[in-house]
Amino acid sequence: MERNHPEHEPLPRVRLTEARVSLALSQQEVAEKIGTTHVNVSRWERGITKPNPYFRRKLCQLFGKTAQELDLVPSPEEQKAEQQAAERQQAAREEASKPHERVPIYDSAIPLQPAIRLVGRDKEMALIKKRLFTGGNVALTALNGLPGVGKTALSVALAHDAEVRAHFRDGILWAALGPKPNVLGLLGRWGTLLGIAPSEMASLSDGEAWAKAIHHAIGSRAMLLVIDDAWNVEEALAFKVGGPNCAHLLTTRHSDIATFIAMDGATRIEELGVEESMTLLRSLAPMVVDREPQKALDLVQAVGGLPLALTLMGNYLRKQSYSGHARRIAAALERLSDAEARLMVKEPHGPVEGHSSLESNQHISLVSVISVTDQLLSEEARAALYNLSVIPAKPNTFSEDMALAVAACDVEVLDMLSDSGVLESNGTSRYMIHQVIRDYAAYQLELDNAAERAARGRLLDFVLDFVETNKDDYQQLEQESTNILAAMEMAYNLQVWETLVRCALAFIPRFMRHGSYALAGLHLQHAIEAAQALSRKQDIALLQLYYGQVLQQQGDFVQAETTFQDGLEVARQIEDRSLISAFLNDLGWVNTKMGKYDLAEDYLQQGLTIARQIGDLKRISSILMVLGSVSIYLGDYAKSEAYLQEGLRLAQQIGDQELTCFMLSNLGVNAGQRGDFSIAAQYFREGLALARKIGQKDRICSLLTNLSGVEIELGKYQQAENSCQEGLEIAYQIEHKERLSALLINQGIAFRGQRKFERAKRSFENSLKLARKIGNPFMIALALCEYGTLLLDLEEIEKAKEVFQDVLTITPKGAADLLALAQYGLAKIAASRGEIEKAKALGSESAVSLENMGHRNAHEVRDWLASL
Repeated sequence: MERNHPEHEPLPRVRLTEARVSLALSQQEVAEKIGTTHVNVSRWERGITKPNPYFRRKLCQLFGKTAQELDLVPSPEEQKAEQQAAERQQAAREEASKPHERVPIYDSAIPLQPAIRLVGRDKEMALIKKRLFTGGNVALTALNGLPGVGKTALSVALAHDAEVRAHFRDGILWAALGPKPNVLGLLGRWGTLLGIAPSEMASLSDGEAWAKAIHHAIGSRAMLLVIDDAWNVEEALAFKVGGPNCAHLLTTRHSDIATFIAMDGATRIEELGVEESMTLLRSLAPMVVDREPQKALDLVQAVGGLPLALTLMGNYLRKQSYSGHARRIAAALERLSDAEARLMVKEPHGPVEGHSSLESNQHISLVSVISVTDQLLSEEARAALYNLSVIPAKPNTFSEDMALAVAACDVEVLDMLSDSGVLESNGTSRYMIHQVIRDYAAYQLELDNAAERAARGRLLDFVLDFVETNKDDYQQLEQESTNILAAMEMAYNLQVWETLVRCALAFIPRFMRHGSYALAGLHLQHAIEAAQALSRKQDIALLQLYYGQVLQQQGDFVQAETTFQDGLEVARQIEDRSLISAFLNDLGWVNTKMGKYDLAEDYLQQGLTIARQIGDLKRISSILMVLGSVSIYLGDYAKSEAYLQEGLRLAQQIGDQELTCFMLSNLGVNAGQRGDFSIAAQYFREGLALARKIGQKDRICSLLTNLSGVEIELGKYQQAENSCQEGLEIAYQIEHKERLSALLINQGIAFRGQRKFERAKRSFENSLKLARKIGNPFMIALALCEYGTLLLDLEEIEKAKEVFQDVLTITPKGAADLLALAQYGLAKIAASRGEIEKAKALGSESAVSLENMGHRNAHEVRDWLASL
């Protein structure tokens, strides 16, 4: 506020001018220092106008002089007018602070409530309301700083919530900051809403003065002050002006700002879950989601549940589907399947619905919203972010060492990316990059071919060094498995054959322990192609060995045998006796699975001879393990025991825990076949503890299968059911069809023991379906035997007869126990029809076979015959 000089002729204020000149300051520089214009400073010095009390104090502070020394002493009339104005302002503040009925103030800047209700935020709403209602400050932030995660949307919902408005009965103020806020302008709007007199506001020229004035104006009012989209601590603090009955709600991309403002009141806002994301997308584009639920789910997963992305896609799909034309819907979904297209989907916004980080004329899109953060990064940080896009996105994590190597930066740059919210940390020195942020960074990186090639090269170099350095450390490899597989896929696509082959040889054998056979098989096929391109026969043979083992685990025995034969031929060409022995070992194992026991034993004995000649203790132990299994199938339990005990000693001697697990498992099976169930259980539990220790899922699954069988024999059907359930979950996870089939058989037996006949029937039928699919004759015969026994219990005699006759036809040569058990079943059927002589003949034949092999069921059959 300025006042005219009372004199007719203005008198220059020489002392004021001299004070400025003595400090070598221009009129413009003085104006900037005290918050006014150079025109005002000029008029003050020329005596045309006189500064108001606020600027008088500022000038005295600047020059270190009194008002008298600057020719700025007000006249008595002016002093009286100033005193009266101050008294009026104080009276207004006191009146405003008195507790009386007021009309609540709802800031017109509060965004309109969207037509679609907030989805998936009930828990967050309840938590934040609780904090707001108990007083204090609440900071609302996504600690990862993700733009578009729904911080503002949640705040808008709170601002319109009836309970919130009832609690803050005097109203809600809203300040949308963004990267470049007009702090004084926003505070000025709050001042106007609060009824601060224009004369007082004219004297407020800095944030501190405004804060004090607004704080006094609020007084004892119960109000909620929303500080939305803060990018700077100082700017956020300028709006922390509420009184004792107020609360502050802050939203920011930056966790450090949230923590500074609210300390333990900071709340992390996560992305939506899959179910909540589908609900949001369906609310926006119901026709599309109902018609194409799988494609809708693919979109949800592609954007990682980011609400802004879902909203933009939902609105786009709704517009494209209004006519219901299938072609347009298909085209829209096809477009959104592309990451770049998703980034570019945009829509306009009204002035009240604007995004505080964007210019008013700028459309909302994922690119426009994320680029605000991107543009504020340093050039080095921006390049680092783009480089990190070659690493798989969240929920995958990656180590700091990988981040530093791939991003080609130092830790300070990683900290900058974390602070800005585009790089997340899981709290264990590992990082994550959200799917949408990665898509944006990848889009930017693709614009610079040289930078993209360099980033990919750094990832491949890091991964190759990592797998070769840690090839014997299963836990390290397991932790980085997603990144390693992504690098191998990248090496295949870029035809970096050397890296692909070396990674596969070092990593895949350990990865197979995880049980992801389909994925392991795919990468092994790629690696074999790479090794063939390099003409490296030893690598080709070794990779074929691993690929055959994968096929065998998947139950594709025919293809596995072919692969082993091809690899054996290569091994013989290069005269690698160790590899020859390995292929003979696996050929013996796969032929055992196909019921070709004589051929299997021939391969195994050849392999054992070579292994003993070259002194390969691990291979000797492995072959002895398979020979023990063959002997079990043939019913020669004593011979099996000898093989397995020798193999166990060797496995323990060389410290091979995985082989030790196999030996304990097979020793348990052998004991169980002899009817020594307590010894069998002891072997299985010891093996299971070791398998859990080393994280060998396939072995855990196998041992649970065997343990459930012992529990069945001991009449502990509920325990058996529990063991089967745990085993089935693992078998489904690792996609092991043979294990699934075996577990379903045991599950059916456990159900049958508890008289849950319908459930038992379903288990046997599912087991049969799987066994037939993988072509395992032993498993088919075993499932049929147990199914036939169930049918006898259900008195479905004709069907049971058909099943047992199928067993006699299907059972592979050498599986004498299954043939004998089928004969026992047919003997029971004959007895039920009164054909006693036939029953005795079949039963006697069964009993003799079982007794010759020392089978546990021999006594049962003899007791049954005695009862006839």
